[in-house]
Amino acid sequence: MTGGRPARSTVLLTGASGLLGTWLRRTVPAGIDLVGLVHRRTLDGNRRVEADLRDFAATRAAIDRVHPDLVIHAAYRTDEVSIVDATRHVVDAAGAVDADVVFISTDAVFSGDGWPRAEDAAPDPVHDYGRWKARGEALVTVLGAGSAIVRLPLLVSLHPDDHVTARIRHGAASGTATVWFDDEVRQPAMAHEVAEALWRIVRLDRSERTGAWHLPGPERLSRYEIAQRVAGALGLDAATIERGATPASMVRPRVLDLAAARAVEAVGWSPSPILTTELPDPSADPVGSRP
Repeated sequence: MTGGRPARSTVLLTGASGLLGTWLRRTVPAGIDLVGLVHRRTLDGNRRVEADLRDFAATRAAIDRVHPDLVIHAAYRTDEVSIVDATRHVVDAAGAVDADVVFISTDAVFSGDGWPRAEDAAPDPVHDYGRWKARGEALVTVLGAGSAIVRLPLLVSLHPDDHVTARIRHGAASGTATVWFDDEVRQPAMAHEVAEALWRIVRLDRSERTGAWHLPGPERLSRYEIAQRVAGALGLDAATIERGATPASMVRPRVLDLAAARAVEAVGWSPSPILTTELPDPSADPVGSRP
């Protein structure tokens, strides 16, 4: 990092044992001392601290102990306390040690009306998860220069499994087809490519990093089409998945469309269509900090 930061920086990663956290650990660049923060889960190959982010005292103690230059807040849960309260705790504790925060948000902060949203578009969520993430974004914004919001689409990964892959594998193993909506359109991206782009954002000068970023995939696919790709990559029969429609009573974003002009220009964001190129071999790049 530049802009007054030391050449070698300490980054604290919340959600370090999750899907994105795993890929961030696998792709950590030289010059970064990465410390993973976990709660009730083990973490091999990295320095780590433990804290329940819903507990401010525990969060403050963990961040004080590491004293990072930057926190990547990638912890993933789907309840209000674990999103809004935890983010407030991370922001307050990071601010106390003058650390920047990169908050991992979601395309679901938008309504999904099919209109493309630029990075500076105001959130207009239609369901609770999007609303809670939008509130988290607002908390991070008050930190000012150096802190950023990165909105992600659905992430695709086979090692470790994303939630789509995990459901399909489990269904195939039990002989039960899984059902996927064909009327919800997303822009899925490969998790390892997103992780690499996130590190490029993190390493920008603080003034260049500040603000919102979008990292959508290059295709617009229904959830059913995403499941088809995954089943094909796993070598499973087409009968493993079934087509379904979103229940009329369920309020969800239907067609999410993120524009990514800033990421394309600033960090060269050029993602591959999902599951169409050779995937990285996790065993060739062990999880852990690089020298």
